[in-house]
Amino acid sequence: MIRAATIRSAAALLALSGGLLPPSPSAAAGCTVCICSVSTTPLSFGTYNPGSSSAKTATATVTANCISVTLAMNTTVDLSLSAGTSGNAAARQLASGGSRLDYNIYQDSSHTTVWGNGSNGGQLMTMAITDLLSFTANKTAYGRIPARRFPRAGAYSDSIVVTFAF
Repeated sequence: MIRAATIRSAAALLALSGGLLPPSPSAAAGCTVCICSVSTTPLSFGTYNPGSSSAKTATATVTANCISVTLAMNTTVDLSLSAGTSGNAAARQLASGGSRLDYNIYQDSSHTTVWGNGSNGGQLMTMAITDLLSFTANKTAYGRIPARRFPRAGAYSDSIVVTFAF
């Protein structure tokens, strides 16, 4: 089963926000009937200062929930992010008309593991569910705009899709 939520961002006043998918019945390994959803909190960079010598960072939370109605779940689940405007998760870009601003979303606070889907330039996040009737995972998304980028003034945005698959 795959559940997806769109995450959007707006830069210069960057905001990455997500939507909640309504729960829907699905079948998973070790689960006859499961109700699952994924949601996000906003990732907001605020105003970007190109003259700053420091990268601009922000965080958001991606939450995945699953409840089994019948049996304990025993499965592996994946949380992945789309590449967005650039088409390459390793080189994400925010857009304002024809102007672009480099940024990325990482799985770790040291900004070393790009969060993608495993084939788009970033790695998906895999989690195990073992003998549980209810599963909730809150994962932090670490956003970063490199220092000393000089885009045109404007409101920049990107659209990222979060996918929860099992």
